[in-house]
Amino acid sequence: MSGSLVAKVSRTAARYGMDLSRPLALVSGGPDSVALLRALVELEAEPVVLHVEHGLRGAESEADAEFVRELCGRLGVRFELRRLRFESKANLQAVARRERYLLAEEIADSHGCAAIATGHTADDVAETVLLNLARGAGLRGMGGIPPVRGRVVRPLIECSRAEVLAYLGELGQTYRTDSSNLEAEYARNRVRLEVLPVLEELHPGAGANLARAAALAREDLEALEELAAGLVRERGEEVVLEVRRLEEVPPALRRHAVRRAYRTLSGDPLPARIVAELLELVREREGTRVRDLPGGVVAAVRYGEELVLYRRREEGRDAVELRPGEFFYAGWRVKVSEADFDSEDARRSEVAYLDAGLGPYRVRLAREGDQIRPLGLGGRKRVFRAMMDRRVPRDRRGRTPVVVDGTGRVAWIFGGELGEEFRVTPRTRRALRLEVEDLHGGG
Repeated sequence: MSGSLVAKVSRTAARYGMDLSRPLALVSGGPDSVALLRALVELEAEPVVLHVEHGLRGAESEADAEFVRELCGRLGVRFELRRLRFESKANLQAVARRERYLLAEEIADSHGCAAIATGHTADDVAETVLLNLARGAGLRGMGGIPPVRGRVVRPLIECSRAEVLAYLGELGQTYRTDSSNLEAEYARNRVRLEVLPVLEELHPGAGANLARAAALAREDLEALEELAAGLVRERGEEVVLEVRRLEEVPPALRRHAVRRAYRTLSGDPLPARIVAELLELVREREGTRVRDLPGGVVAAVRYGEELVLYRRREEGRDAVELRPGEFFYAGWRVKVSEADFDSEDARRSEVAYLDAGLGPYRVRLAREGDQIRPLGLGGRKRVFRAMMDRRVPRDRRGRTPVVVDGTGRVAWIFGGELGEEFRVTPRTRRALRLEVEDLHGGG
């Protein structure tokens, strides 16, 4: 059994490209993490062990730390102990897990470890799948725990807990038992202690079957994600989905494309309910429809042509003084120079010539209430109205820069109208030439 478990770990590492030459191993002292450490040593790896002591079980927690320290000493493995304390007990398991992984990243960096190895087994995958299904998860939730996520690797992911215990028994290796794993107040504990045993009675090998089904679901998910990637493109600070292309693919692929677009900006999953709302919004053909999403992301459907996601900008973006040179502002590239007036050049929408003597000028985002006297039209016009007339999407208007003088009067709307009073005339001594490029692609 010993040889077969270590061989299985080696095959898993090769299959998923895990670098186990010098991993940081998270070892709690329980059977899974102890088996992980022993298997790494048998594979002639050079692990560094991190034990995180949360102080939640008093003397028992201290004994766990001492057990792992002594084990590392016998195996000749470097041992790192860190203590974490939490003031609030709310959502304690999730908070502890997040802090533990953040700490592991720091320790791995300090020791030059390419991977962070955990002791998750096939049984953990089965438990996760059942919990996720009970919550109404889709294909991603059915995939359970991935073998590799970033630099976190799980070499025991294809081994059952029974195989782990048998392996430790053959070695005569003791381990610690976390008493909190027997407390029924935690959902995972109830699945482990009550649900899975019943499933095993009804269908022997149920846990392994669930883990295998999860692996198949992950493969299907990877295929869908690859197809979805072809529907998503980045345009400056925006992530864009063309409605026409979305309508050409099956509904499942549409959902994956929307989720992928959101993860490009936030890195987090988007709830199915919100995905459905956005796809319903895509049916709108008139104007611009905007929705605020979790994580500071905004979604806009523009004229039924594209679904665009971008990060919400904080109010009060600082104004920038216009000086000769090049700079970036709110997703635009801006080039400023002193130049002789060129009437042909001035006809380009991305170019403006201003009377430099009426400056200094600044660039800021357009605001509700801003007005401009458009060149050659006579009278005044609201800046947002001018943009609307040019079919600038509603969600882009407040994110479009304008040039203003020292008193706040609008001299030019990027890509649009020039203020009558700021034009270059025969009396102008110096002309300021501005050329801008919309890095959003003009969408």
